[in-house]
Amino acid sequence: MIDIHSHIIPEIDDGARSLEEALEMAKIAVADGIDKMVATPHIFNGASSDLTPSEILDRVARLQEAIGDKLKIIPGNEVHISHEIIDHAKKNRFMKINQRSYTLVEFPQLSIPLRAGDLLWRLREAGVHPILVHPERNAEIQRRPAILAEFIASGVFVQVTAMSVTGQFGQAARACAEILLKHNCVHFLATDTHRPAKRAPILSKGRDAAAAIVGEAKARRFVFDNPLAVINGEPIVEDDPLPFESPKRSLWRFFR
Repeated sequence: MIDIHSHIIPEIDDGARSLEEALEMAKIAVADGIDKMVATPHIFNGASSDLTPSEILDRVARLQEAIGDKLKIIPGNEVHISHEIIDHAKKNRFMKINQRSYTLVEFPQLSIPLRAGDLLWRLREAGVHPILVHPERNAEIQRRPAILAEFIASGVFVQVTAMSVTGQFGQAARACAEILLKHNCVHFLATDTHRPAKRAPILSKGRDAAAAIVGEAKARRFVFDNPLAVINGEPIVEDDPLPFESPKRSLWRFFR
């Protein structure tokens, strides 16, 4: 498996606090069947060290040397969305995954930012393919999951957290993840690992839970085929989203 979302580089953000923790995370990932992991430290969220792409490459090289060849570490970033994100992209201020064309984009926890759709579209125009991370954990998307179909129609890809599918982020996130899976609104599963014990790099449980909903072939695409295309900078072809139910029967009504 390939994990496209992790916070394994130590002492940058709220992920690994030391090299020892990073090495333990790598050990857990390998035991789970992960052989490639994209290191995606937070950037532009106001609480992390906003390293330059060259600094990230240096940190990845040092971590790779410490880990050895059992787990391949690939550079990336998790970019917090803002109205400056287009300028950041044009000036190469963040690391696209493996220095190709895809990047992880994060919404705030509670809401969808104003003009988010326009910002994501303009990222595409700037040569960046946005992958929206853990939308199932966003309160507004939990109320209105159908909005993701609009983002996908404009070329956005979606990554759901493995722990959400297994229920470890709570019932609301799990229910939203299941709805997104059933409506062809998921393209990746990833760990979003932060620590060896809390939010460990376990991807297989989420893959298996997703397989029970959408089948093993599709679940494999989420953890291997599509991540491999991202690493190589290749196109991803997925089924169009399925129509959602009317608002009267939506998840928004269920959680009011």
